[in-house]
Amino acid sequence: MKLIITNLLVLLSLGAYTQTGITPEDLKIIIGNWEGSITYLDYQTNRPFTMPANLIVNQGKDKNSLTLSHIYPNEPKANNSEKIKISRNGSLLNKNLVTSRKKLKNESIQIQTMHQGKDDDKTARIRYTYILGNALFLIRKEVQFNQTDDWIKRSEYSYTKKK
Repeated sequence: MKLIITNLLVLLSLGAYTQTGITPEDLKIIIGNWEGSITYLDYQTNRPFTMPANLIVNQGKDKNSLTLSHIYPNEPKANNSEKIKISRNGSLLNKNLVTSRKKLKNESIQIQTMHQGKDDDKTARIRYTYILGNALFLIRKEVQFNQTDDWIKRSEYSYTKKK
């Protein structure tokens, strides 16, 4: 009986694990040109600051990666590129644990990751939320500093797809 219960628990946990995994198909939806803005919390003033931001998303070197080219029309010196990469088994996004994957009503996908890191030179838990859709692409970074229960929205990229 113990063996049956143990096997059942293992199977249930594997089922829950695979539901949070992501696939290269999840990422393909954001390939293209986007326009929008970034809003970030300025720790000097403790106020949000918003500026225009555009994005070009291309397929990376393999099916598990994308290249994101950030373009800031009002601050071209800040332009940069980064990669989004998922692990082979889909449990990691940019080396961070995927904690949830949800299909939203509008056929978009919401993915969340979590990891320990530093923000403003302080140790914090960092949560990223990605919303991937045909018309909307959003990346939100939230931080929870040690010994606090509050989450702070550190930054948010919000894009709509160019036609």
